[in-house]
Amino acid sequence: MTSPRERQALRDASQWFARMGASPDNPDIQAQWLAWHHEHPSHQWAWERLNLLQSQMGAVPRPLAYRVLDKVTRQAPGVDRRTLLKGLLLGVGLGAVGWGGYRESGIWLADRRTATGERRSEILADGTRLTLDTASAVDLRFDAGTRLLILRAGAIHLATGSDPRPLIVRSAEGDMRALGTRFSVRQEDRQTRLDVFEHAVAVRPRQVTGAEQVIQAGHSVHFSDTRLTTSDASSSEAENWTRGRLVVDGWRLDRLLAELQRYRSGYLGCAAEIGHLKVSGSYPLDDIDMALGVIARALPVRVERYTRYWTRLVAAN
Repeated sequence: MTSPRERQALRDASQWFARMGASPDNPDIQAQWLAWHHEHPSHQWAWERLNLLQSQMGAVPRPLAYRVLDKVTRQAPGVDRRTLLKGLLLGVGLGAVGWGGYRESGIWLADRRTATGERRSEILADGTRLTLDTASAVDLRFDAGTRLLILRAGAIHLATGSDPRPLIVRSAEGDMRALGTRFSVRQEDRQTRLDVFEHAVAVRPRQVTGAEQVIQAGHSVHFSDTRLTTSDASSSEAENWTRGRLVVDGWRLDRLLAELQRYRSGYLGCAAEIGHLKVSGSYPLDDIDMALGVIARALPVRVERYTRYWTRLVAAN
């Protein structure tokens, strides 16, 4: 059972969690948090406790996690860790987002899902190899006429099996019909990314009527629910995440860290003045600390760790 001091520390930690999540690059907030964190052992205990809880939330989007943690700990100051986790799973205090809307997204109840930093691969009943990326969720709806996969969150990679039924991947923005192929689909913010590595995929945005648009191998597209927004060349490097590697060429540092953040619980970012630095290389997705070490050796930056769940890159000087 937690003491009154610990309960107060937990409430304070949740507020810091929300503030730092909303403004991760604000130096004043970071300095204030650091002073609070060092002020008393109970503050360090509470911070670690909330970060551990956040790391267990798997596919829950990070902004939603901050709001839930803050709401739960403020409204239920006497709860322990088990009750906090139960509250998160049941959607206690989701505020404007609403548990009903989040439940309808199907993430927690999906047929297949992965936690942050986890990848999973399996052969489905039709012979298709399905690989889920970090914090991903998908439902399977196979019947006599169709093989339907509904992407709820994250990204999947498919190498289709030999089966006469059409295979369709459905995202929030539309349907993608495999034409005997190997491809990946990623659910992003209000858009879907499709990378085709072999053969072709036919795409129809959700609100578009008429013929599908066929995307050939070697191409990548983004589309909203009303139209295809961009079309670019795609390379086999785009599927290296299935083998635990991220290969980049001339990326901005802030873009690279945003991608690595998907595979790590807590906060990972950089100071605004170094975000423009260009990065190339191959980085391990199963050891983000190693990836950060490689970056720090290649660029004039250093790694600052406030806790194991809060990491920031700053200028080396």
